[in-house]
Amino acid sequence: MPARPPGVRNASRQTRPLPQPPLCVSCIPRGLRGLPAALNNRDQRGSLPIVEEQAKPKVSPFRVTLRRFLRARITAGLIFVLPLWIAFLLVKFVFEVMRDTSLWVVESYLQSVWGERFLETWGVTAPDLAERGLEILPGNVQWGISIFSVLLTILFLYLVGLFTANIIGKRLVKGVELLVNRLPLVKTVYKASKQILEAFTGDGGRDFQRVALIPYPSMEVRSIGFITALTKDDRTGEELCTCFLATTPNPTTGYVFVLRRSDVIELDWSMEDAISVIMSGGALVPSTLPFVCGLPDAARLAGISPKNLEVKPSEAPKDRSD
Repeated sequence: MPARPPGVRNASRQTRPLPQPPLCVSCIPRGLRGLPAALNNRDQRGSLPIVEEQAKPKVSPFRVTLRRFLRARITAGLIFVLPLWIAFLLVKFVFEVMRDTSLWVVESYLQSVWGERFLETWGVTAPDLAERGLEILPGNVQWGISIFSVLLTILFLYLVGLFTANIIGKRLVKGVELLVNRLPLVKTVYKASKQILEAFTGDGGRDFQRVALIPYPSMEVRSIGFITALTKDDRTGEELCTCFLATTPNPTTGYVFVLRRSDVIELDWSMEDAISVIMSGGALVPSTLPFVCGLPDAARLAGISPKNLEVKPSEAPKDRSD
């Protein structure tokens, strides 16, 4: 009988399984700790018993329908209330700014000798008004004073505009601008704010009121922008334009680009329409848009020479009705 090589045991002898430690419950995830305690009982080979999956509880169709109904109605109410609330906050902010602009005039008048008879009617003295403000007055009087202050601010703006429209006012405005331009930091803020207001109010010309589709971020993609100025290339004489690309949903910030005017598609939109589309993220866009400037521009975007677009009479498509 041949001798066994060293290190080789008899194959007929069965090896005993190594003892395995019991399963630790703390090592099981929380979602599986509810399994039967039979996990700790192993057979002789050390294998875990097969545990059947527990059936998921069925959800009532009534609960699903009720959940969908509530979600749809709450969403519809939010869509209706949220724009009104935003508009209310904006109107409130403008109203408070215009009221506070002229409120000091009304308070000074009430605290003077001519306003004492009004304070006596309301049972208030001038020192109390100076100390506590308008809160000491009745509610209807506070609303009346606030509305009167807003009207006073509007009247003041109208008189200033009327004065700056004549010859004396224009000369005065030029003198103030010359004085402001000598100040290092103030002149930059003044020019920038004036140009922005002229761009959005239309006082700087028709160019500030043009809405256009500009090729950004590539020639195959169009973005909504505003044409702010026109210029020319000093070498080729090609007409260029500067465009302001507003960001979504805040149109007061964005980027400024200098583009060929032939690459820009002008739209017949108003400033309000363009801002509405930008703030809505494109949800209020019209059903149709001019995406390319024309046939030559479309061919240039596709890399086709305009000469190849000429159709010869022999190559013209025939009418199928013949």
